[in-house]
Amino acid sequence: MNRLKAVAAGMLAICSALAMASSFARAAQWPTDKPIRLVVPYPAGGNSDVIGRIFARKLGDALHQSVIVDNRPGAGGSIGAALAAKADPDGYTLLLGDIATHAINHLSMPNLSYDAQADFAPVSRLTSISLLLVINPKYKFKSVQDFIAHAKAHPGQMAYATGGNGTPSQLAMEMLRGATGLDMLPIPYKGSAPALTDVVSGQVDAMIDGAATPLVKSGKLDLLAVTADRSPAFPDTPTLSEAGVPGYRFVSWHGVFAPKGTPQPIVDRLAQELQRAAQDPEVQKQLQGLGIGLNTQNGPAFASFIADQRQSIEAMVKERGLKLAQ
Repeated sequence: MNRLKAVAAGMLAICSALAMASSFARAAQWPTDKPIRLVVPYPAGGNSDVIGRIFARKLGDALHQSVIVDNRPGAGGSIGAALAAKADPDGYTLLLGDIATHAINHLSMPNLSYDAQADFAPVSRLTSISLLLVINPKYKFKSVQDFIAHAKAHPGQMAYATGGNGTPSQLAMEMLRGATGLDMLPIPYKGSAPALTDVVSGQVDAMIDGAATPLVKSGKLDLLAVTADRSPAFPDTPTLSEAGVPGYRFVSWHGVFAPKGTPQPIVDRLAQELQRAAQDPEVQKQLQGLGIGLNTQNGPAFASFIADQRQSIEAMVKERGLKLAQ
């Protein structure tokens, strides 16, 4: 019996060694002339698409390889994420994931067809984004405290827009309501664009969102505060924590993921080149104009950040009694 166990253990060790050798062989040959696909799980033209195309270009230059952006929008990013999760783990399919695909969707989509933690290898975080607390200019509020005071003086009369159930815009505002006790009417939309349009027109009073930068710059919306660190697009605007909501912090982000099982040397090379790209002054200038900060973290640190955020969001959803399932 002991001899059989020893033989079995030896065979297992040989199989593991062969698998590891095969993995390193694939990594040594990568990349070939086969194009690398970066799946962006959102439509063309939005911030995620812009970020994906900037980093795809820089990654292609660094690897002397074609890196193609593949837009696969739908279902809060879950369609594109599921596609990438099921791809061969060979370094030729990557995902530009974000707070929705990896920290929120598992709460709002009970039948999610991928596991954000089990199906992906985190390669590198890329961005750190403060969402914007915006208000229709008719109110002429000068500060967050003006907004809070007015909302409390008119309970249930002010309305706020969200990009939909289970979106960062909803969760960020719910976090603010929980911290301040605001009684406001939520108005969900199918995306940020129509929601912001109605805030501009005055049909809805306020919103927290990351796509409001051009509307603030054009004067169509008033910016009161940002949700995390100060925005590079609006460096003089305080954070909500600085503006009188102590401890408030809600950060959105983007990062690159590979299917689980992608050889570690490939993951490491990708992380190295993405982090180098984030240090490029041209990249920094392009993204700062959109209010997008850069914050690179490697695989283990990135995974830890996501785990902490998932836990924080789950606790807030439970505390607020939110029903996110769609």
